[in-house]
Amino acid sequence: MSTEVNNAPPVIAAPKRVHVNFAPQTYEMLRRIADRKGITISEALRQAISLTDYLEEATLERRAKLYVDRAGIVSELIIR
Repeated sequence: MSTEVNNAPPVIAAPKRVHVNFAPQTYEMLRRIADRKGITISEALRQAISLTDYLEEATLERRAKLYVDRAGIVSELIIR
């Protein structure tokens, strides 16, 4: 049985640069999200991707159901 300890620092993947073209309406939606949250457009895009991944995993892979309550009117949110 080895008692060696691996003191090597963890490997961190380098960020990937992506160039994306948005339709003007889509860009404005992204800008509004960033403005509301007080974050950069890049961070808003990262958060939108993370949220989409989370919701799709929950609904498509785990078969969870999502509901939206608008002033007491509850509707199921269906993601396809």
